Amino acid sequence: MITNDQWELIDEKYGKLLTTICSKISGDAAIANFDDNLQDLRLAAMEAVAGFARKEDKPFEEFFDTLGFHKYIKTCLWNLKNKKGSRITKRYNINKNTVDITEYSEILVAQNHDTSTTSLDFVLGESITLFNEAQLNAIKLVMDNPHYVKPNGKVNVRKLSVELGYCAAKTRKLLDGIKTQLNLDI
Repeated sequence: MITNDQWELIDEKYGKLLTTICSKISGDAAIANFDDNLQDLRLAAMEAVAGFARKEDKPFEEFFDTLGFHKYIKTCLWNLKNKKGSRITKRYNINKNTVDITEYSEILVAQNHDTSTTSLDFVLGESITLFNEAQLNAIKLVMDNPHYVKPNGKVNVRKLSVELGYCAAKTRKLLDGIKTQLNLDI
């Protein structure tokens, strides 16, 4: 645990670095807004102080202005930035083309709608005319079998190919056509 005086020294010396690193973390604001990033970095700085004190077995006053501590805290902060950035990148395809449910809640809550029997007409609306029969069949299969979608949001081409009776190349081409029509990354 660090004291207020120790934190003031850290904030004075590394405060600009913290805000610089915060501004470098970008992507989905729901996962990484500036204030949350700054708070996470401040916690990482405090943990770095505690970790370095344990590692060197010295009190704060003895190691604070050393080159070793300077390198250690900077490494900890940049590693946190990279970890958060990696998490944002992994979730980017899942979160892309989504809407804020608090802003559009009245649209997203359909009265008297049974989602267990969702039809292609309801999901695709007027866009249904953009697809050929094979593409519509693939869309319907994925809707009926959500396990065809991998955790990263991509469609499992192998499983879909088996179900469709196509080779993987033909299934990829079919999915590319759907992707192009809907401007998605599946």
